[in-house]
Parts: sequence; C-alpha cells; structure tokens
Amino acid sequence: MNGDLDSSRNLLKNYLAQRVPLTAEEQEHIASFYELLFIPKRTFLFEQGSNNVRECFVVRGTLRVFYTDDKATEHVLHFAFPEWWVGDMAATLTGDPCSLSVQALEDTLVLSIGPREKEELLEKVPKLERVFRIMLQKHLSAFQKRFLMTLSSSAAERYEELLKRSPGIEQLVPQHQIASYLGIMPESLSRMKKQLLRR
Repeated sequence: MNGDLDSSRNLLKNYLAQRVPLTAEEQEHIASFYELLFIPKRTFLFEQGSNNVRECFVVRGTLRVFYTDDKATEHVLHFAFPEWWVGDMAATLTGDPCSLSVQALEDTLVLSIGPREKEELLEKVPKLERVFRIMLQKHLSAFQKRFLMTLSSSAAERYEELLKRSPGIEQLVPQHQIASYLGIMPESLSRMKKQLLRR
C-alpha cells in the first residue's frame, strides 16, 4: 500500500505543479494532507444523508455521483475518472449532510481530504487557492453547460456530447446509468443507439 500511496501522491503533486508553481517542500507538504482510500467496486465513498463528506482526487478507477429522490429513483449527475475531483460542494461549504452519493463503478483509489484539513492546507499554502478557484469555475461551467443542454438539446445530442467528452465511457459505465445521466429510460437509450448506428 505504501507504493500506492507514494505513486498516488506523486500523481497529485504533478497535477498541482502543472497549474501553479510549487517548491519541492510545498509539494511534500500538500501531499501529506491527503489520505489514500481504496473503494471496492459497488461500495460508497459517501452516501446521501451522511456527514462524512470528503473532497477526493481520483487516482484510479471510475465513480458515479448521483442523487436519490423521494421516490427512490436515482439520478446520475456525472461520472468521475482518473485525475478528476469528486465531492459534495454544498455539504463541504455548509456543513449540512451530504445531498449526493458517490459510488465506485470499479475498484477505485482516491486521495481524500476533509473540510478542516483542506482549510488548514490552504492557510499553509495560499497559492493553492488559485488552483481550487479555477477548478471550481470549471465545475460550475460544466454544470451550467449540462443544465442548458438538458433544456435545449435532444437526448441524442446529449449522448453524443457525453461520448465526445468521455471517450470509452460505454466500456466503463453500465447502460442504465448512462440512461439515468441522460434523463431517459434504458430502452430509449437502446433505440437511440440503434438509430445513431443506422446514420
């Protein structure tokens, strides 16, 4: 596991160093704040209603982020792949219970940090504020784009956009979860894929 921890922290250090100049000492200091977690396939990083919110950097594997409504219907919001960040922004900011669930679709490794540790880290390495601000802006931009596409685009257009943005996703994510992400039934996705193939 130590080998996994070292290689995982190196991946995070490289990711951050590409976005902001960091000394070797700062890189080591940042890496020391992150805990390596192994999430077996089908298990949860955290669940809706829990207070165990964490912000995580995906090292290996794939996760789905979803919301369960009052009728127990799951709504997939997005998927997280290596070198993506995953968490519950609202719960982190407010301290309220999580409104989302995050589940591993395959055996997954993440580097995890809690809200208090994150604040302490930002105090000790202030230049990271810029990295996380830009990351937040990109997340909000992506959610805005998806929201507007939901209002103005067909399911086929949203599906093609998903494939363009995440090539190979169909080999990683079950069809019924892709359908949930698109807001359609699995049968509708099957019909739509056949129509697209006939073009």
